[in-house]
Amino acid sequence: MTILIFLLAALFLYVAVYSVYYAVCVFYSTKSKRFLLKQKYNAAAKPHNIMVIIYARNNESTVVPLLEALNKQNYPKENYQIHIILDHCTDNSSNILEFIGGAKIWRVGEIAPVGKDESVSWLLEGLLSYQNVDAFLFLSADRYIDENFISSVNSNLHGEDVLSGSTDYIVRRKCLVNGIRTTYRSYVERIFNCSRSLMGLASVVDSDIFVIKKDVLEKIQCVDFKDINSELKYTTLLVRNGFIPKFCPLIKTYTSIDNYKCRKQPVSFKFSLVWNCLPLIIKSTPKLGEFLMNVLTPNFWLLFVIYFGLLSFTSSYTINIESKVFSLSAILAGLINFNLIFAFAFVLAAAFLVSLFTSKIGRQNVGYLFVYPVYSLLKIFMHIPLVSSLVNKITHKKPEEERETSTVDVIVTDGKNNLKCKLDLISESGLVKAVFRFKKKKYSSSSQIRMLDAIQEVSNKLNEHGFRIKICQSCGYFNLKMDGSTNMVKGYCNRLVVQKETDVPMDTILWNACPYFVPQEVNKIIDLNSFRENL
Repeated sequence: MTILIFLLAALFLYVAVYSVYYAVCVFYSTKSKRFLLKQKYNAAAKPHNIMVIIYARNNESTVVPLLEALNKQNYPKENYQIHIILDHCTDNSSNILEFIGGAKIWRVGEIAPVGKDESVSWLLEGLLSYQNVDAFLFLSADRYIDENFISSVNSNLHGEDVLSGSTDYIVRRKCLVNGIRTTYRSYVERIFNCSRSLMGLASVVDSDIFVIKKDVLEKIQCVDFKDINSELKYTTLLVRNGFIPKFCPLIKTYTSIDNYKCRKQPVSFKFSLVWNCLPLIIKSTPKLGEFLMNVLTPNFWLLFVIYFGLLSFTSSYTINIESKVFSLSAILAGLINFNLIFAFAFVLAAAFLVSLFTSKIGRQNVGYLFVYPVYSLLKIFMHIPLVSSLVNKITHKKPEEERETSTVDVIVTDGKNNLKCKLDLISESGLVKAVFRFKKKKYSSSSQIRMLDAIQEVSNKLNEHGFRIKICQSCGYFNLKMDGSTNMVKGYCNRLVVQKETDVPMDTILWNACPYFVPQEVNKIIDLNSFRENL
């Protein structure tokens, strides 16, 4: 009986807290005028120096009008630059863009596509050294914008660190699926994303319309634009470091419905991320805990099943606990009450009805919103492991590896003796670990977002016992390099530069080693400039 009480109470608290959260979001959705007031207030503010970065791959039909629109912005031309990456483009984009002018064209992937993640990170590596830059604006090449786009970015960037914009879809062929997608996207942006922004809470970043200040990027030292799972991980990394990505509906872009992307991560990935990040909640800010809990918000069908089950159970059975009045079992049993559960279900239903007006999706689109649960149920069915594996076999698609492990030989020293050890580098469920092994002794880091942090945790533990691991990450000659992922595994060795034998540092990775190891202070990465100042 006690187990049943705890289970029912946990389910009730889960949906009750979400019902209150949903009602609060609906309430804040009525205050969307605050975005307009902020933009109007900051309209005359000092303009930021913005670096616009566009990634394109055979997007001639859209990247050309995008560049033309950027060249006609109502924003001081001296305060923004445009950089366009052409990744293995086989169309006529390069010639047309060079003819139009106004942008620096970067061609990558001569033999095969490099990918958005690697291409953007490669370009950022050089652009971060620019002194007169305040923020970076990332745009997908399939977007359309108006002449006030950058002005809107500038106005809303004041007082913020990271922003994501809004996407409106251009529908040239009306059908049921397109109607469902566009209506639900508009509803989520207005009810959840706008409301969370007004409450000072984080929203998952959208790499297709993304703004980040330079000083933030220098501290985070990476971008992760591989897919929607990477965007969720990257958002978690930003929040953990105290930077709250906000959503702004006034930073608006337009694209064809053919470019529609589902912004929902697989449930299995969400659970894995939250589970592995639980130890980080204790060491971080409360907003990280709130964000991770928000990742696990229920969908319509889960809410329906839980509320229906609880109401059906409490209408037929009564739980009597022969215990102390103020015992935990008695308190939890008191929550499993039909009237109380019905009250929260009513709050949820009432908030939904109000949201139909505050979301401003239009009377003609309400029907699409009611059909969305059926559409989502079909998508859930397609994500069932048995079904998805069957589809993968039919389509000959290989499933991604869930766990990757590599082992490297490392040297650990106490200042007198060198010991040969092993370092296991593990990637699992979207997170990473580092495991140090010496004979039968083993120490594992906690699950981290970046391999850099996992290895650092192991290094700190060894330092506490008077040992130092002789790898590049712990070397004074090492300098980090952006590698296109949150793992941050690449870097430079500046030994030859410091000794004035060359001006070009050597490429390396965190766990490499050489005979020229120079210890550095714990938790400090010595950069090239500090070496030069001390010469």
